[in-house]
Amino acid sequence: MMKMTNKTAILLSIFFLIVLSSSLTAAERIAVVTKIKGSVEVKSAGKSGFIPLKKGVVLNDRDFVRTGSNGALIIVYLDDKSMLKVKSNSDLEIRGTRSGAGLSKKVDMMAGTLKVNVSKQRKGDFVISTPTSVASVKGTEFWMISDPLLGDKVIGIEGLVELQNLISGEVANIGADQTGSSTPNGTLTVNTTNPDDIPEDIEEEEEIHELRIQLQDADGQEKDLIIKFQ
Repeated sequence: MMKMTNKTAILLSIFFLIVLSSSLTAAERIAVVTKIKGSVEVKSAGKSGFIPLKKGVVLNDRDFVRTGSNGALIIVYLDDKSMLKVKSNSDLEIRGTRSGAGLSKKVDMMAGTLKVNVSKQRKGDFVISTPTSVASVKGTEFWMISDPLLGDKVIGIEGLVELQNLISGEVANIGADQTGSSTPNGTLTVNTTNPDDIPEDIEEEEEIHELRIQLQDADGQEKDLIIKFQ
């Protein structure tokens, strides 16, 4: 289950309210990196290259994130504190658009492994998309494992996930202790989860003490705004 100190949750909520009140940033800032391990890189929308990603960086809509063979990170959405735990050898694009008081969230996942912890106070839709499948979040916790050649696995931990195979259009609901397998040839199956197939979880940080926000001035120069707190 998702854990976060009250202090960190309150700070993220305040920051999101600031974002919503600003016409310059409201459509862009969607999540914050709360943990980094090993090699993790980010490519901002409109940029040509990847740079190392740091803990406390605020991610924007359409940022690309990739992890190396020893890399992992945790991403927390600013509106409802839903969480993504991204493991090694993963490539994904983080997307989010404002929907009322929250964000409609989408992750375009090219390959890799991630765990989704959706807040029980979820705001907006939450969709994980791969070349083979679309997982629409109904529940609160599951693993998504994607391979462009072999297809996808959704391992349900709590609640329900609607899994659709994009080739055949077949749809299935994946519940707790179930694994849905979706392949590039169009098959979609649901079986009881083998505990040995569940990836090792990523431990969460207790608190974050710094936010890094990329801003652009009137001349188009980019600068990092660093907010530190105890």
